[in-house]
Amino acid sequence: MLTSKDVMDKTLTPTQFHAGYDEREVDDLLDKVANALRYYEAGGRPGPGAPASPTPGHRFTSTKLRRGYDEQEVDDFLEQVIETFHYYEQGGRPDPQALAGSVGSPSEGLGQKALRWLRGDPRS
Repeated sequence: MLTSKDVMDKTLTPTQFHAGYDEREVDDLLDKVANALRYYEAGGRPGPGAPASPTPGHRFTSTKLRRGYDEQEVDDFLEQVIETFHYYEQGGRPDPQALAGSVGSPSEGLGQKALRWLRGDPRS
């Protein structure tokens, strides 16, 4: 089972000049996933405005010339995300040992911030 920290700390293999998923789309989805997981980790459920679990076969824009993320790696990680959401949606409870230090840490890792900066993403 993944934690919000696992999602925010996930490093995906960048691609360029061969097929990959658009970095910003993947990063945006993972930000939403981490926020939704924080609700579950706090013992609640995401509200009506919170993102739903990604569905199998979620589609991202493909890119070849621009940087992207390895498609298979993203797909494999999203399968883990979907399994985690399924666990919580079926009434699963967070594992306190797995969450040690992850709940309430909404900031992204330094590596993710650096990647966003290098891409020119305006978000802080």
